[in-house]
Amino acid sequence: MYPRVVNKTNIPFTDEELTLLNKSLKYNLSHKRKHWLNNLALEAEAAITLLHTHEQEYIRYQVAHNLQKLYRQHNEKRAMPDKTTKNECRTIHQIKKKLTKEKAMITKADKGNSIVILYMDDYNRKVDNFISNNSFTLTTRDITNKLRRDVKTAIETCREVIPKEDRWRYKNLNPTIPTIRGLVKVHKDDYPIRPVINWKNAPACKIAKMLTKKLLIYIPLPYTYNVTPPTLSMTSKKSHTTTT
Repeated sequence: MYPRVVNKTNIPFTDEELTLLNKSLKYNLSHKRKHWLNNLALEAEAAITLLHTHEQEYIRYQVAHNLQKLYRQHNEKRAMPDKTTKNECRTIHQIKKKLTKEKAMITKADKGNSIVILYMDDYNRKVDNFISNNSFTLTTRDITNKLRRDVKTAIETCREVIPKEDRWRYKNLNPTIPTIRGLVKVHKDDYPIRPVINWKNAPACKIAKMLTKKLLIYIPLPYTYNVTPPTLSMTSKKSHTTTT
């Protein structure tokens, strides 16, 4: 069992600040940003446009109904300000001020729901060490646009795999380079990182997802790899021995 907050800096935090930090990154703050409801509506509409045409109107109606419900709840909370909301806002500002002053940051741990507080220089050094100690190839130029053109050409030429009316779904008109972030391994010495690559906005992300689904339909591969707890594994072996 790992602690919820692992502080690898010399920054002191008050009990009130630690209480909020111990709620972890999944905690839903009472305070909402100014245009959070508008952003939620835009994000929902962007997701709806990816659905089949005959499903869009029904889902759009359901989303509109839920947004109206959230709007009413938000107005009721604004009419009766909550003390908890004000305290959380003040505590968040205090934490941000300390992190900014000491050039520190908060990141997620590799295991459990722990968060790690460490200096930015230490975090950047861990990421640089991971890149330098592994087989990465450094490029002198950005090849994102070239990859976008190659993917677009491949989509246009695959007429039998991708129908013409669906090709737009798999084209990323404004792709970006995949980004890396590190999850700190608090259970190991020197706290190295486990890299997580965000490939969602890469040129070939959409087409790769589509091809994966199609391959699983025509080539159903069995899932043969699994991690079994030792006690469960021994129980299975004993029951198998008994039955035979």
